[in-house]
Amino acid sequence: MKTIINIIIGAAVVAGICYGLNEFRQSKDSEPFTEIVRPVRTITLTNGRETFTRRYFGTVQGSRRADLSFRVSGTLNRINVENGASVRRGTLLATLDPRDFNTRIAQAQSALSQAQAQHKNAQADFKRYENLYKHKVIARSQYDTYKTQVDVAKSAVDSAQANLKAAQDSLHDTELRAPFDGVIASRTVENFQDVTAKQTIFTLQNLSTLEIVFNIPDNDVLTAPIPRVHNIQDLKAHAQEFTLSAHFDAMPGKTFPVAIKEISTQATSSNTYPVTAVMTPPGDVRILPGMPVTVAVDFGGGREVADDKFSVPVTAIRNEGANNYVWRFGVGQVSRVPVRVGQIHDGGYIDIEGDTLKGGDVIVTAGVYFLHEGQRVRLTED
Repeated sequence: MKTIINIIIGAAVVAGICYGLNEFRQSKDSEPFTEIVRPVRTITLTNGRETFTRRYFGTVQGSRRADLSFRVSGTLNRINVENGASVRRGTLLATLDPRDFNTRIAQAQSALSQAQAQHKNAQADFKRYENLYKHKVIARSQYDTYKTQVDVAKSAVDSAQANLKAAQDSLHDTELRAPFDGVIASRTVENFQDVTAKQTIFTLQNLSTLEIVFNIPDNDVLTAPIPRVHNIQDLKAHAQEFTLSAHFDAMPGKTFPVAIKEISTQATSSNTYPVTAVMTPPGDVRILPGMPVTVAVDFGGGREVADDKFSVPVTAIRNEGANNYVWRFGVGQVSRVPVRVGQIHDGGYIDIEGDTLKGGDVIVTAGVYFLHEGQRVRLTED
């Protein structure tokens, strides 16, 4: 009897374990699978010429920018504009409580009146003693004493006038006005708040022309087909031959032409070189400072190739036995494209042909062995 009971208990334990394992397996199977969105580097295919196109991530900013602040400390008593407001040059943006400044002006005026009265008395005394000195009634030392008193009184008047002018300027500085036409990009304070001199109150940007700031890695500076130049002005002149276009994620399929404005020759801590490009704001869309943007730069300088051939970095090729492929980027994911490979050239580029390849295709250039058909990806900075 005892043996039968042990068998029953053992069977129950085994059944419980099996049930628990099954429940665990089902719970694991029901967990949602989150696919990794891999970052990729790319190159754009161009017909008829070896391409040297790179993509860089940048940020939009106004062509003219200023952090606006009061030149004096005080308490805000009026703010006339909000974030995003368009203003003209000279527009009154904010004011400080003027009461303390009016008091300083009154004190300075009183001090000036007192100094002017003392100067007038010193002049009168000096004229009397000057006449006595001419008639040799007093000594030269007494004459010099009264002449010095006039000079000291005149200096006191000059100092009082300067103090009055400073007090008047301080009252004028309680008004903050726009130094140029633009848009209020940000406001950092609230009304009735105490602020200090040079504390940023508004950021003003002129959006009649937009700037895009991005960084070029040192590797691209070394390998791009750019002739050696003696100074930055020659490099800037040659850069006008580059083809640049701006792409915004929120506007797929649209490109906007941009042009080089500045190229820095001083590398940043990340070994990149800052570049500033200019862009005319399009009339049909609103592009604002701070928006992320991708800049495609065709450095040019490539050799001529056949219309049905393209040149890509060798790192773009995925080899599987006798077959070669590239990954084509489109709408946030990649697809595999069979290709035939040709000659390898200096700089790590190789000729390829493909029945479905065409100019304008965006091809992944790194990490090709970590991708699969239809995988979601995002473009990353070179």
